[in-house]
Amino acid sequence: MKKKAVQQDPLAEKIEEILTPYSDPMCRNEFRKACHIGTRTTIYLLQTGLVHCKNNGRRTRCYKIAKKDVAEYLYRRESDPMHYTPPSGWYYNCPKHKKPATSLDRQLNYEIVDRLLVRQWYEKLLDRSPDVLTAEQVGEVLGYSRHTISKWCCEGRLKTIMQTPKYMIPKVWILDFVATDFSTRSAENVENTTA
Repeated sequence: MKKKAVQQDPLAEKIEEILTPYSDPMCRNEFRKACHIGTRTTIYLLQTGLVHCKNNGRRTRCYKIAKKDVAEYLYRRESDPMHYTPPSGWYYNCPKHKKPATSLDRQLNYEIVDRLLVRQWYEKLLDRSPDVLTAEQVGEVLGYSRHTISKWCCEGRLKTIMQTPKYMIPKVWILDFVATDFSTRSAENVENTTA
């Protein structure tokens, strides 16, 4: 019996040929060269998770990308290139950069009901906390640093009772703050930086 020759997709063959000289797993620079993309685009793809990678947390040489993930990216990029286009503003020195179909800039549009739900969730979270909290305690609850909370208190965005030596913030004012537009915009910024 003769074995049938399995024909492989020509695009898959081309991708395999492109990736042959590179090691497995690839570093960020090898990924960039293999895909013929820029450094900022590479960082966008890896940080947003559009291309699966392992990040070891170091400052340099932190990304390891498996060849199969690079091959999958190249294959999908051929069919839907707009999905992998960075949002406008990603290239800060290129203001005329074309806006993609989907963007990282997601809006958190809280309606009145949503704001009430957010407030109720924080009420439960703060249930066992003291009635007045320090900036550090508020930071732990909201997920921000003490410095950020102190800055908001200094700017008057978050009301306080006492300013020196420590900012003291009542629970009621914290609950009012989490339902404000500024708080939701801050949550949006945090979400964008962690994506």
